[in-house]
Order: sequence, then structure tokens, then C-alpha cells
Amino acid sequence: MDHFEIGQAMKGMARCYFQASRGTGRTTSLLDSLKDGDRVCCVSSQEAERLKRMLRERQVDAQAIAIDPNTPERIFERGTPKGRTIFDESWVEQYYIRALERAAQDIDHLQRQASGFGAAHAETREAAREAARWRR
Repeated sequence: MDHFEIGQAMKGMARCYFQASRGTGRTTSLLDSLKDGDRVCCVSSQEAERLKRMLRERQVDAQAIAIDPNTPERIFERGTPKGRTIFDESWVEQYYIRALERAAQDIDHLQRQASGFGAAHAETREAAREAARWRR
């Protein structure tokens, strides 16, 4: 447990920033920066299709693909583009939120495992007794 709720505050700050950034031209800036051979990773196939339409309108030969921010390593299943790989703003936002959530889970786990009483320790003590029986 994050006793001071720092994780919740950080998620709140991130969400405020993400919301305030809407309509500021981030997608336009991304599109302007893309060159033939580049690849953009989006959160959903719908967003990737929307980006593909915009790329066609601009006559830029770049890919737009959907990659789940929960499993970013799956991008390597898609091969390597000729150009750069760039993550769109929604993907980056979701990745950061999930990273903050994972950090909170890690803190909870560490605190639970490092505390003196509770089910986790009872299970650990029982497992140690069982292992000791088999060593004899």
C-alpha cells in the first residue's frame, strides 16, 4: 500500500496533463514528422486505420499498426521498418499509466512480503517446513 498515495497523485497529474494536451496539434506534429518507411504504433486498430487514412491523404508511405501497451514486446513480431518506429500519443499515455499502476503493485507486493504477519508469511513458513521434511 502506498501509504502516502503518491502513485495516485502521479496518475492524477498524468491524466490532467494528457487531458490538457488534447487539441494541441500532437497528431498533426506527428504526421508532419513522418517520412516514407516510418512506422507508427497505435493503441487500437481503429486508431491505426484513422492514421493510415491521414497518411494516404498526405501521400506518406508509412505504416500505422496496433500494439497493445500491455505487451509492447509484441512489436518485434512485426519485423523492422525501413525507417523509424514511433509511438503515438495515446499509446504513450496508456503505457505511462500502466507503468505507474505496475509500480503501485510492486510497492504493495514488497510491503506485503516484507511485513511480519499475514497469509504470505504463513504460506512461506509452511513451504519451508515441507521442504525441510523432504531433505531428511
